[in-house]
Amino acid sequence: MAASQAVEEMRSRVVLGEFGVRNVHTTDFPGNYSGYDDAWDQDRFEKNFRVDVVHMDENSLEFDMVGIDAAIANAFRRILLAEVPTMAVEKVLVYNNTSIVQDEILAHRLGLIPIHADPRLFEYRNQGEKMKFWEKWTIWVQILVDCDVGR
Repeated sequence: MAASQAVEEMRSRVVLGEFGVRNVHTTDFPGNYSGYDDAWDQDRFEKNFRVDVVHMDENSLEFDMVGIDAAIANAFRRILLAEVPTMAVEKVLVYNNTSIVQDEILAHRLGLIPIHADPRLFEYRNQGEKMKFWEKWTIWVQILVDCDVGR
């Protein structure tokens, strides 16, 4: 009986454990487990699949997709992320870098910082238009940091 419960958990649950996530592989195809009919059936999918809205406000939506394979849920996640407009640092001009961090590393790390801004409020340059520093698509940032360690 314990083996049957372990197989059922493996087939139907994604488990978040102390050291990682278990059972995220796709196993719902015919012949993977003996004694189970895992052939895809639209009626069974419509009966078992549901979307539970956990939280919704003007700027965010949190929901759970229940009764769907983890790979399909991940595909939905990737599609949704691709459709969210985002902004990031593209070009960095370093005037005077006196730190031990190289300019390229600093520029790369700045590019990883998410910018919380509404992209619809910005004006974009056209494809092929030469890049120039213009106030409509340039944000100037001055970083003043003094590191007096050991002085």
